[in-house]
Amino acid sequence: MPFLAGIDCGTSFTKAVVLCDLNNQPRVVGQGRTRSGVKVDEAANAALQEALVQAGLRRPQLEYIATTGFGRYGVSFRDIQVTEITTAARGAHFAIPHTTAVLDIGGQCTRAIGINETGKVKVFKSNDKCAAGSGMFIQRAAKYLEVSLEDVGELSLRATHPQPISSVCAVLAESEIINHVSAGITVQDILRGIHESLADRAGALLKRVEMKDSITLIGGVARQAGMAKALEDRLKVKVNIPQDCDFVCALGAALLGLKRLASRSTVGAAAREYAN
Repeated sequence: MPFLAGIDCGTSFTKAVVLCDLNNQPRVVGQGRTRSGVKVDEAANAALQEALVQAGLRRPQLEYIATTGFGRYGVSFRDIQVTEITTAARGAHFAIPHTTAVLDIGGQCTRAIGINETGKVKVFKSNDKCAAGSGMFIQRAAKYLEVSLEDVGELSLRATHPQPISSVCAVLAESEIINHVSAGITVQDILRGIHESLADRAGALLKRVEMKDSITLIGGVARQAGMAKALEDRLKVKVNIPQDCDFVCALGAALLGLKRLASRSTVGAAAREYAN
């Protein structure tokens, strides 16, 4: 029963998943998370160690480590690195097998990914604007509005008159927020306006990847109920959110590592048979 790890080196957080393959049935046995920083190797090691503790394992028991995310090249102990587009698709397919469109709203970038029935990427599109089109804008807005990031989703659901944020530039969008606050607009209505703005921009990307009647939302922003509601209302689609939605890319990396390990084992067995 091999054990593998997938590590997602994101801009805000680094996540690790430890996977075991029991009779060709992959299963997550440990997860870990830590804040990212300039020391990519250190953050990856900390997240992995937390996942190993949860799994009740030691590092030497891991047979393969795959990395993904912006810092994937900075992990010295990796066996392979994979783009976050590929890992998002594979992880989302594993979590929601019927999905055909994946939306990943990350700290720096929003990605829409069209996938086939096996979880392979058919087409993807990323936002070409600044932070106003990504999760980082929500973080900055929450800080300015003096609310906890964990409370943003629920506050957004309480909005009665959402105020749209029209600017595609984060600096100008923040000016809009300041104007709304000065005009006495509630925090709830401002946050819902931010979610709806992100939903509209995500919808433009999703249409370019052949979105149908449902999407799978992953990443940390997927934990915000107001974001999911805004997507459903603005795009008229069902939004599926996997359990542990912010670990999906790490999971996808581990699954792809498992596939590579199996392929390597098959090639090795064939070579030994040929030699004999």
